[in-house]
Amino acid sequence: RPSEHLHHATSRSRRDATDPRRRPDSRGLAESTSSADAMIERARRSFDHDLDAAKNHRPEAAVWLPPHRSSKVTAGPPGPLPPIVQWGQPRSGSTFQYTLLCLIAKMRGRGTSPEPTCNFAPTLSADMLQPNTVFKTHRRPPAASNYSLFVSHGDKRLETSGLPEPVVVQTLARNKDLLNEVDRYRAAFGLSPDETEQILGYMRYWSILRRCCGLQQSKYNRLRLHGCAVPIAVDSSEFPMCEAYNLTAVEVLFTQTRLYSHGLMKYNPGKCEADEQLLRGGLEFSGTINFTSCDSVLTQHPSVFGKPPEGPRNS
Repeated sequence: RPSEHLHHATSRSRRDATDPRRRPDSRGLAESTSSADAMIERARRSFDHDLDAAKNHRPEAAVWLPPHRSSKVTAGPPGPLPPIVQWGQPRSGSTFQYTLLCLIAKMRGRGTSPEPTCNFAPTLSADMLQPNTVFKTHRRPPAASNYSLFVSHGDKRLETSGLPEPVVVQTLARNKDLLNEVDRYRAAFGLSPDETEQILGYMRYWSILRRCCGLQQSKYNRLRLHGCAVPIAVDSSEFPMCEAYNLTAVEVLFTQTRLYSHGLMKYNPGKCEADEQLLRGGLEFSGTINFTSCDSVLTQHPSVFGKPPEGPRNS
């Protein structure tokens, strides 16, 4: 019964308190306490040492290992960077990947000679692949092995056999998640937390301007500016949401980012508004197409607009 169990437990406690054989050994307790204090002190010193090392640590400039040895960029001594090639289909997010690579190269190549350069190459040859160069191309690059390859896939996967193993392969689906995508480059290049934060800050504003400004902006926003029905719902991940932004304010903030000084893109606040007026006036993709009507621009230029997705239409 409960009362009997309580009585027996109380009796055992009293016997333990009066029996010297059952009393705690004060000397053993003191030794145990001293040992615990020593362990805590060692742990505290180890933590302080690791914290100081973390504060003073900064990865050195990146060195690209030959792709047949490793597809990961590893830390090494400062110096000129071997060439980087970004290969992707048009409208596959290739400019996003190229901008990221150019930004990292310019950040890591500061103070080296020659300064890193970034260029679009309609056709890329092996002799163009020099140290401290970043190239973007839509055509298959040469089969040389002295460069690091980064690939962006569009509707069709690119065949990379016979080329260096790609360091990062980007898909349109992954390109929608800026934080996770940048994190892949952080892991590949060994970027520090501060470098990663600066890149994220730059790309956050850049992505809005790329999507909502210029003559290569989102096809859905271009349709909206032309007064056409937008063939996707506002809750679609494809919906550019440009009308929700004060784009002039985004331009100003973009020019204030720490990495803007690298000169990858120059923006005079007000350019977005000027480009919007050009689109409303009848220009289309890259200024090479003239807008005539909503139906004709969709049917005559499938390579630019593609097949509209199924689903609700927004007017």
